[in-house]
Amino acid sequence: MKTSKLLIYCIITSLLFFIISCEKSDCAYDENESATHCDTPYGNNTERAGFTVVTCYADMPNGDVGVIYNTQNNSSAPVGDDWGNPASGTAVSAIHPANWKANEIGQVFGIAIDKYENIYLSTYDYYNNLHINVSSTSTANARIYKCVPPLYTAVLLTNFPSTTATHNEIGNIAYDKVNDQLFATNLDDGTIYRINTTTGAIINSYDPWTADSGGSGDGIVAQGEQVWGIGVNYEANTTKVYFPRVNGGTRELYSITLNSSGDFPVSGSETVEISNLVGSQNRVTDIAFSSNTNEMLITERGNPHASITVSYTRTGSTWNLNQQYSVGGDHTINGGNSAGGVDFAYKEVDEDLDANCDEFFWSTVNYADVLHVVNDNRKVYGIQGIDYN
Repeated sequence: MKTSKLLIYCIITSLLFFIISCEKSDCAYDENESATHCDTPYGNNTERAGFTVVTCYADMPNGDVGVIYNTQNNSSAPVGDDWGNPASGTAVSAIHPANWKANEIGQVFGIAIDKYENIYLSTYDYYNNLHINVSSTSTANARIYKCVPPLYTAVLLTNFPSTTATHNEIGNIAYDKVNDQLFATNLDDGTIYRINTTTGAIINSYDPWTADSGGSGDGIVAQGEQVWGIGVNYEANTTKVYFPRVNGGTRELYSITLNSSGDFPVSGSETVEISNLVGSQNRVTDIAFSSNTNEMLITERGNPHASITVSYTRTGSTWNLNQQYSVGGDHTINGGNSAGGVDFAYKEVDEDLDANCDEFFWSTVNYADVLHVVNDNRKVYGIQGIDYN
């Protein structure tokens, strides 16, 4: 397993996170599956290229549920130490949008960023299941908010259908750059929704495996029908949507291939991409793809010291396991401390923000023991930068 190169502490007091990095044109998806300069429809660099968005748990009604970090100049980050510590003198700067508060938009988990650098946040009631009811909107349907720069004020984009008052809301969301659309997984009915990013309209949906009409009394479909993490990749001039399935002892990664207009295929088109997905937790919560479309990161959440982050490499149409990474901690707890979020990033060199595309990634972490790097006993909860290889 690989040890961490960079470490940043989430300024909000928090234990559970999700993360995504703003894309750059040089590091965006390319139709020819190379990490070279990209043209439309992928967008251009802006002054915010390389920022990182993190969602955090708020334990007070007016607590922040997300933050935007300026992680552009990451060559200045202390190796193996806390980049977020103001006492370090090199602490990363942060943006706290005004209404990213628990009592205004509820607890959130999923994040997506479109090619215009609008941020999308999706609600998630895991915290309310822990009897932490801090949101005045916690009984509303599952929601997605759109946050437009420069203020990033969260504005309601869409409400999801819900069959029960105790719904479990949205597993995760993902953005499709080619078709400028959003995908979201609904735990209440085991369905993937396709969403218009301008109007918030639910265009249509795709229900994999067995048809579901809605959750039981606890507002969530059976384990084998739950769709959590979701990701979009571009392969052989096609757009594919990936999602996991954990059904008893069977752990699989599936995909569906969109048609030329970006629409879902016919029902029953899901295909197994990986039949023995590494890990042990029921919730495989995030999937990220590299700019060259051949590398994939997958992470899970659940047991805070037994949730892992792994990578797979694609050769042709086959995904093969690359490695497991040391996320949070060292030999003491074996680095299995993922909090459920992961995303590729870049390594800045001499102020070149995309000098080394996808050569490291951010992973959320429940517990990071920095004792082996610095001579103290700090434990860091936040996000961790890790070399990808």
